[in-house]
Amino acid sequence: MSAPSFLNAQLQSRGIRSPVVLGAMRAVPRQLFVPDPLRANAYDDNPLPIGHDQTISQPYIVAFMTEALMLTGDERVLEIGTGSGYQAAVLAEIVERVFTIEIVPQLALEARERLKRMHYDNVQVRVGDGSRGWPEEAPFDAIIVTAAPEQVPEALIDQLVTGGRMIVPV
Repeated sequence: MSAPSFLNAQLQSRGIRSPVVLGAMRAVPRQLFVPDPLRANAYDDNPLPIGHDQTISQPYIVAFMTEALMLTGDERVLEIGTGSGYQAAVLAEIVERVFTIEIVPQLALEARERLKRMHYDNVQVRVGDGSRGWPEEAPFDAIIVTAAPEQVPEALIDQLVTGGRMIVPV
């Protein structure tokens, strides 16, 4: 069994049911989003360090948060906390447009280049403070925050469409 298929089996055993989310997780090569020395561990269900005191989220959390957004495919999604770009790539497999903000300039640059190389042309990466959102591209159908704010930023609420969905680990 391939590593992505094994990971999908693990995700299903933990309650991930959406065929769309499982398909996106299988389609995105996680090993390309982790540092070379950690590639052998890319499909372990653990967070891994990506530098700058940041991590790539464990696959279960990526799948869980993505499934919770209940995406149908035609949405515009804002992600706060680009990191390596992995979550953005998973979202890009599902939705029309992904806008992602990273506060660490080097991570944003690396994610932008990686996503471009992988032909995720429906993802835009910006350097900035995610708590301010991306007002010039708002409103968004869904917002996912992969950082851990103390509270939900008001600016993000204001940038969500009526009836939109936001996932924030507070």
